[in-house]
Amino acid sequence: MTNPDQNNAPPLPWYRRISAGGAAFFLSAVLASINAIYALRGSVLVVQPPEQVILYRDGTGDGAVLTMAVRMAMINAAGPQQGDVLMKASITPVQGGPKFKFSSTVKPVFTDDPKAASKCVVGARCITLPGLLAIEQSDDIVDIPGGTVRAPYLAYPITDWNCEGNAKACGAFVNFSQATAAIAQGDGEFRIAVKFFGDGSRGIMCKGRRVDLNYLRKTGWMTIACKQTDVWDASGW
Repeated sequence: MTNPDQNNAPPLPWYRRISAGGAAFFLSAVLASINAIYALRGSVLVVQPPEQVILYRDGTGDGAVLTMAVRMAMINAAGPQQGDVLMKASITPVQGGPKFKFSSTVKPVFTDDPKAASKCVVGARCITLPGLLAIEQSDDIVDIPGGTVRAPYLAYPITDWNCEGNAKACGAFVNFSQATAAIAQGDGEFRIAVKFFGDGSRGIMCKGRRVDLNYLRKTGWMTIACKQTDVWDASGW
């Protein structure tokens, strides 16, 4: 017997009329579209604000230079095929002052072990100071594979030979003594600019306490906690 209401029944929704094979095709088409969008978008980097800045002396006597190290935590939220690479980075330690280029990655080890320097890995430079061992890797490439997190410390020598600016401005940072004096006149605000191969540029700000010049020169190093931070898009750098 035929249901008299069958011919007047409303049409089924589109999602109930798709067969199993059609559903699989539809799903694959959606996934392909999403993958195509991500392929065109490339890497998706999330740069975290820094927590502190480390300042330390590299060398002895008049030839010593000041180095600043900042931890750069980066998350690549894209898929495994969308990796990225840090192309360049620089720091401005004094507002309105010159920039200093990133030169290497560094691993700071806070220790009072007198034999700490003997633990320096092959191929690295180790700077030993009371309470601090700085292990620098000058040939390290900072890559950020898709779906991973990287958090290296980037080292910036604050000296005239690593300076981007006019000769007069860079001349105030010739050695450790002059560089620390120049930075101590600032208000403790440091700005960093980074450029990635795929995902553009970022500006980063850390503001903490002023540099304690006497303490820094006595101990050879100090840390400054970032009380205020900011990260912004810096396209065009």
